[in-house]
Amino acid sequence: MPNFTIAVVAAALCIALAATWRALLRNSPIDAANIQLPHPPQRLGVFAHNKRLQNAHKLGSGLIPNPEDLVFDSQGRLYTGCGDGWIKRISFLDNELDVRVENWTYVGGRPLGLAFGSHGELLVCEPSQGLLNVTEGHVEILTEEADGLKFKFADGVDASREGAVYFTDASYKYAFHDHLFDILEYRPHGRLLKYEAATKTTSVLLKDLYFPNGVALSDKQDFLVFCETSLYRCQKYWLEGPQKGTVESFIDNLPGLPDNIHYDGNGSFWIGVPTSRTLFWTIATKFPSVRHVLALIATFAPGGVADGIVDEPGVLAVNDMGDPVALYSDPNSKNQINTGLNRGDFLYYGSLTLDYIGRVPLGQESPIN
Repeated sequence: MPNFTIAVVAAALCIALAATWRALLRNSPIDAANIQLPHPPQRLGVFAHNKRLQNAHKLGSGLIPNPEDLVFDSQGRLYTGCGDGWIKRISFLDNELDVRVENWTYVGGRPLGLAFGSHGELLVCEPSQGLLNVTEGHVEILTEEADGLKFKFADGVDASREGAVYFTDASYKYAFHDHLFDILEYRPHGRLLKYEAATKTTSVLLKDLYFPNGVALSDKQDFLVFCETSLYRCQKYWLEGPQKGTVESFIDNLPGLPDNIHYDGNGSFWIGVPTSRTLFWTIATKFPSVRHVLALIATFAPGGVADGIVDEPGVLAVNDMGDPVALYSDPNSKNQINTGLNRGDFLYYGSLTLDYIGRVPLGQESPIN
């Protein structure tokens, strides 16, 4: 083939690729940013692959649709927000393997983060409604905006002994059902907030966060930890002391996407990990074009992309110094694990894609050989 012909064909291919790229950008629902993240950690030591979540006991199987977060009350009853808009209460029967599931209070929408307040009320984050105060049969909206910006994705929550409520608005741009777009876009749309019941005021503690998710106060309540899902990290925000009002790294470069986080009262934070970081996630993070394609696919098949990119979910325990101490995972599962909660001798977990609450004994060793 003459050099001139080769040049013409090459030029035509370049023009076609450029036109395809422009069309992709024009039709993509996201504005994907370039982002540089560290390589995923090696799966050694605490992060080693294991099967500790396999053969979990299924509490309330078929009766608890998509339990995203979990919290226990003072009587040992378990509460969760479900995909049908109900807060369900789970009571343990005598053998503790069987449970009674009740429709406790209907809040509507898609309830996410849960925490009990200082007066025994249940605090609930419902993405579009905001921060809710829930008692049996009654729902009150505590706050739905801050600094003139309405919440679009109220997400994680925790409450102090003094009554202050700390919570996140994961994104001011995307609603819950479009949360994958926010993660794929890699732009800081989130905020960390504080609600004061005494004055009924809401203040913004931090903004420009990358999908801030779960929130958990420390034992002394001098700091809180919040997860930044799309950056694979958890941050520490100081509430007391000389560093009050500042933020620093708590644990970085996690082996998966962090979601909800709970403090167990015994020195450990438990973090739900919906999916591990796979080669696919590494490639998608590195190349915005891949994320544009995924976003377009998700536009036509909303659940298809999210379901297809989940691999080896789990629950990670981290001590109060930010050191990982235990990982419970299932290498064969394609269902998200969005929250983990330690109580007594068991680990409980919830998921946006399951219809039960899982329970496994703590400390069981099931390494992958």
